[in-house]
Amino acid sequence: MLKACLRAGPYNTYKPDVFYHIGLAYCRLEKFEKSIFPYSRCIDLRPTETIYIHERAKAYQMILKHEEAVEDFNAVIKRKPKNAHAYFRRAFSLKALKRFPEAAEDFEAAKKHDPLNPKLVVNYKKLKGISCIVLCEPGEEKDFD
Repeated sequence: MLKACLRAGPYNTYKPDVFYHIGLAYCRLEKFEKSIFPYSRCIDLRPTETIYIHERAKAYQMILKHEEAVEDFNAVIKRKPKNAHAYFRRAFSLKALKRFPEAAEDFEAAKKHDPLNPKLVVNYKKLKGISCIVLCEPGEEKDFD
């Protein structure tokens, strides 16, 4: 239905959100690879919308494109320096890239920015086989201002 909306030619102001919701739909179906193009399109159309970049970062991470994920998480953190979820997820990509000291810094930063969230407390010794911990469903990121 969303693709039909694009074919019908929505107002230009709606296009980024249509692409965003297509990306979310793919992620909810666990078709993360297919979500990259729609997320990239909405970022091209509205580059100041941080949530678009954050969702694409998470999708990159899920398809093990950790360098791309780190780049997008960096952009999110630059714009929203208190975004605990971005620090937490970036930590897993840094861990996958064997950048362990940076990953540890990010795990600690996540706890600092959202100290009441028990999901952000990790046992470093038990993280070896864990590639990522999903904190929320696609499209349900909280706003860290």
